[in-house]
Amino acid sequence: MLHPRVQQVGPEHFGIICFDCAKIRSKFLLADFYGRLLIPPTVVAHTRPALDAAVQQIRQAFEHHQIRDGLVAIERTGRYHRVAQRTFAAAGFETRILHPFVTKQYRQPVDPGNKTDDADLAAIHRATVTGCALLEATRDEAWTTLQLLIRHRRDLVCKGAALNCQIRDHLEAALPGYAACFDKLWESPIPWHLLRHYPTAVQLHEAGVTILCQSLRQAGIRFQQRTLQTVVDWAEQAAPGDVAAS
Repeated sequence: MLHPRVQQVGPEHFGIICFDCAKIRSKFLLADFYGRLLIPPTVVAHTRPALDAAVQQIRQAFEHHQIRDGLVAIERTGRYHRVAQRTFAAAGFETRILHPFVTKQYRQPVDPGNKTDDADLAAIHRATVTGCALLEATRDEAWTTLQLLIRHRRDLVCKGAALNCQIRDHLEAALPGYAACFDKLWESPIPWHLLRHYPTAVQLHEAGVTILCQSLRQAGIRFQQRTLQTVVDWAEQAAPGDVAAS
């Protein structure tokens, strides 16, 4: 809710700083509640000197135009908007986040088909005036760390699943049917030990169950003889591998 604060200081003394963020630079403007430009659209690089200069420029504009209250409205853009958000929050400004869909809805009626940074900044201002720029809930360090760990684990699971599919696809191309000899292909060290020492079906068949048992015992790998018998039976009837199977 902005209107009680705006009524207290007057609309011409309430400043709204709008940020349209990108990867290495952003564009911002400063306007009062009515939309009168106090700082025109200005590009600021995502470096400490440039951001500090932008904060100083805005402070001077607040003093020059007698802006007694205000906030920073930033359009959410992946993680790129966090740089400006952290900078101005640390400088003591109230920072609010705007969803990109909201910016689009406020831009299209005024500038249909005109997708520019300046048009987006004007839309961010209109959306902020109507109360669409929202405060983010503050989170403590433990909760933020837990959230990052959960996201990292989810990312690792997705990457691991994709890698498993890729390995199994190559394994099926080189040794058709070999993976089906094992109930738990990824949890058992047996299939991978055999592949390192006997990389073809012919070598596995020639080695036989006895030699395979000796190889696994020497490596300290627990096994059941029926598993090796299944592998040898498969090797006896295995189809030829794909091109460049080795």
